[in-house]
Amino acid sequence: MDKIRIPVVGIKMPHFWGFRLPMPGGIYLGGGKLILVGFSTVIVGFVASMFVLINTGEQQITWPMTGASYINGSMVGANHVDPEFPADKSQTLQLYFGDDLRLDEVTFRNISLGKAGLTDAFSLQGIDASNRIIIDELIIMNSEFPSFDIASSTAYSVVAQNGVTAAGHTFTITLDATVDDITVGSGRGSASYIAENMIVDRILMTQTSGSTIIDTLILDNVNAFTGTFNGDQLTIGTLTIQNSKFGDDGDINSADLVLNLSANNVADGVVEAPINIQ
Repeated sequence: MDKIRIPVVGIKMPHFWGFRLPMPGGIYLGGGKLILVGFSTVIVGFVASMFVLINTGEQQITWPMTGASYINGSMVGANHVDPEFPADKSQTLQLYFGDDLRLDEVTFRNISLGKAGLTDAFSLQGIDASNRIIIDELIIMNSEFPSFDIASSTAYSVVAQNGVTAAGHTFTITLDATVDDITVGSGRGSASYIAENMIVDRILMTQTSGSTIIDTLILDNVNAFTGTFNGDQLTIGTLTIQNSKFGDDGDINSADLVLNLSANNVADGVVEAPINIQ
């Protein structure tokens, strides 16, 4: 009886895998040869399924990717949709705080902000007088905003000097010796958010529940061509503004740098100049 020879079947994988997967032509049983045609089909199906999984897998959103919201110190985010522009891909960076969160450091360095149609370029929002964002040190340096406003807040020390210029400024500050000097020394068990060298529509930091405690919040070389820095319901140890500019109209008779808060002590060295940030 003539023997039937079954050729070896091979599947050539893509070049970046660099190998061939040999397929057996059959299995010997009792001196004869049983052809397992289905075996080849199973392997081919497995390889095809693997490529489908690779091609359809979604990239995990991790800090500081934009168009995302990050909650309670997590470095893994969720997609954020801007309510003003739901059809556009968001470039917003959103932080939600709650459940008595502790943060050691939150730093934004070398960030460009702004998108036409948005009101706030940088928003820092507590809930109310009983549930505020508590910050040991808030430092704004080497930065530019068309306008800057902190209200409904307290600060033990306010230092606005060393190169601060504004197209008009108003400090409505109630001097109050009972304002506490907030001090946060321990970073044990706390998270940190650091973002550098980015282009972002806006940055939103919003408290949702409880009290949030931040040791140091730094804006260094954060610049917006439109929109305001808007802070409300904050309890601050030391607020420092230095080497920064504020103004959107060049008019020193309308204030573009505004503080409306209670403080223990204030050092106001702001120089008024016709600043018009574009």
